[in-house]
Amino acid sequence: MANQDQKFRERASVMFGRPSMRKAPRAGAGGLCSCFDGCFSALMGFPADQVAGGVTYADPQPLEPMETCIPWAELGPERKAGVKHVEVGSGAKECAVGWVNQDATTACAPPGNGEATGDFSAGTTHDGSLFFCVFDGHGKLGHEVAAVAAERLPAHLAAQPGGPLAAPKKSIEAAFRKTDDDIYQSLGPRVEYSGSTGVAVVMDPISRVLHVGNVGDSRAVLGQYSPDGRSPRWNARALTTDLKPDLPDERERIELSGGTVMALEGDDGTDVGPARVWDSVAREKPGLAVSRSLGDGASRCLGVIAEPVVTMHQLQPMDRFLLIATDGLWDSLGNEQAVRITSRYLERNLPHVAIKALIEAVRREEGGQLVDEQPSSLLSSECHRRENFECGLWAAQPPSLLSPEYCSGEQFECGPELVCRARCLILA
Repeated sequence: MANQDQKFRERASVMFGRPSMRKAPRAGAGGLCSCFDGCFSALMGFPADQVAGGVTYADPQPLEPMETCIPWAELGPERKAGVKHVEVGSGAKECAVGWVNQDATTACAPPGNGEATGDFSAGTTHDGSLFFCVFDGHGKLGHEVAAVAAERLPAHLAAQPGGPLAAPKKSIEAAFRKTDDDIYQSLGPRVEYSGSTGVAVVMDPISRVLHVGNVGDSRAVLGQYSPDGRSPRWNARALTTDLKPDLPDERERIELSGGTVMALEGDDGTDVGPARVWDSVAREKPGLAVSRSLGDGASRCLGVIAEPVVTMHQLQPMDRFLLIATDGLWDSLGNEQAVRITSRYLERNLPHVAIKALIEAVRREEGGQLVDEQPSSLLSSECHRRENFECGLWAAQPPSLLSPEYCSGEQFECGPELVCRARCLILA
């Protein structure tokens, strides 16, 4: 039990509100937000809806209806063009009795006939996009935050003028911002110590580009195959960066906003686990282990923002799969290790087994128990074969990614695959 408690202290995304983590207040310790947000919000874009004691919240309100995206299972073959596998896998915590899995995933496409139109050379293609998202909730109501994000973020992407591919970066940023607003509107004051990380991948099947938005420490990692390279032939390429409070730029923003970046103080007075965001050096609350997230009302006036870091990647023949997963996977397995395990089974056309193998590898690393949720997704593709699996993992194949004209006559053992994890999502 002592080891489990230690792991919990090191892995928990947010600390405040957990009885075992509370400490007696220190004399003179304050918990007020600085005036930075109120003074400079117009210049810096930080939230400004706060009062001296923290953030103010409106009562929960129903969300306005939006046209929903089409789930992956309901898409026709023409909409899945080039996507071979979409598999989703999730393993709940085994060290906490009655634990509710707080992760959520979605694989879908915008409503409509899905025919890609526009001028590719001008960058105006639209309607052919595909969405793959993973969310990792934390706090008492983290599962509700993740559920709202999984439903609303794809809808906001699809609602962008001209389609999300008309201006991918602006579309992803706007979708995260509006989803964050939806979370506050839906939960009201209950959002104070609950939130979610998230990775959203928008695939452009015409130009074969992945646009990735990220808040928090969930991760998207490409598995790349080099047939002529020296051992190891499989390499991992991260498309996201874990957004932690101790990154220089993140720390600066947090401290300018009145927050404090320090690790949790252990019973013996030593620092335990990763750097966290606190409202004072007393380290009482909120104790958030990421610098960007959805929700997390108490952290908004401390410099934690919902603005995603957006990157893009032009798919190449060496890109075989994308793994998107939450920190429950990455805290135990490194990028290279996860790619090696995944590739072993994808080469045999067994993406559903790949997800199970990842979960088992985490269990072994953690001494036989899962200490965090293991949601992940896998996306993979292949030249001449398309197939859809549903076994707790996603695999999708970018349309014609390895078509003869794209491959220039080269032959590959398996097609490009993409994997997401926040309920381990694999695209192949």
